[in-house]
Amino acid sequence: MAKLLNQSLHRLMSRYPHLVMAGEDIGRKGGVYGVTQKLQAQFGPHRVIDTLLDEQSILGLGIGLGHNGLVPILEIQFLAYLHNAEDQLRGEAATLSFFSNGQYTNPMVVRIAGLGYQKGFGGHFHNDNAIAVLRDIPGLLVACPSNAADAVGLMQEAVRLADEEQRVVVMLEPIALYHNRDLLEEGDQQWCFADPGPAHYLSVGELGQWGAGRELAIVTYGNGVYLSRQAAVRLEAEGIALRIVDLRWLTAIDHEAVHRHVADCDQVLVVDECRRSGSISEELITGLVERGVESHRLHRLTAEDSFIPLGRAATVTC
Repeated sequence: MAKLLNQSLHRLMSRYPHLVMAGEDIGRKGGVYGVTQKLQAQFGPHRVIDTLLDEQSILGLGIGLGHNGLVPILEIQFLAYLHNAEDQLRGEAATLSFFSNGQYTNPMVVRIAGLGYQKGFGGHFHNDNAIAVLRDIPGLLVACPSNAADAVGLMQEAVRLADEEQRVVVMLEPIALYHNRDLLEEGDQQWCFADPGPAHYLSVGELGQWGAGRELAIVTYGNGVYLSRQAAVRLEAEGIALRIVDLRWLTAIDHEAVHRHVADCDQVLVVDECRRSGSISEELITGLVERGVESHRLHRLTAEDSFIPLGRAATVTC
């Protein structure tokens, strides 16, 4: 995923001369996970800016760039680092067009590396699954890819939305999938994807689907898609025919489309790696109930309402 995102960013920076990137260590270092490698060398430090270690400054810089006719792509190094600066999105960028009745806008794309990885390494300072604040901001769009090809389609659509529709878009990138190439065993290369190219866009609300079984539909996103694909092997070995529905977008969810994708299935399981309360799973279950899906067919598997624990505690099971 990191490699294809890097290729996509190179293309976008070449195509849109008014794109400016900013974030901690994104320039000379190329980012913690290599997503922005060689971008500064190609486009210069005036377009790929190494910032202070301060998330409020990064988002504030993006607001200023947007005010001056540029389209910023900002990086927040870890999701946990967003929370001291999130009001720059809620109180400023995402509300400007609302309070000015559309006279002024703050277009931007915010890349955030996040969700659980490395079995709790770094605890809640690096692992974080608290995304409710992003989904609670009216007008803010949140995308979350589960694989490299979708990451390209979502990133290219995010930039298009910011440039053409002046939207504020957050790209939540699962750290655990940045360099993951295998699905079932080491070396199988089943989680490698070809670059879909510059014309690939995944529109807001556009769902992905794997499989067509009718006994079980798993609705999920991000790491949940990857883990569900692993679980699918065991389920199918037990004779359970299933499908996996990938949300891709975590806001502006097309609930009619979700219903169409699962309506003919006996059981529906929502797999949500984020916290149980105030979660996407609550919205999904509600949307299906409102469309007539009986409650006995609906199930949730979520994270606990807890910070992600450190080290060995992250692997403890009851």
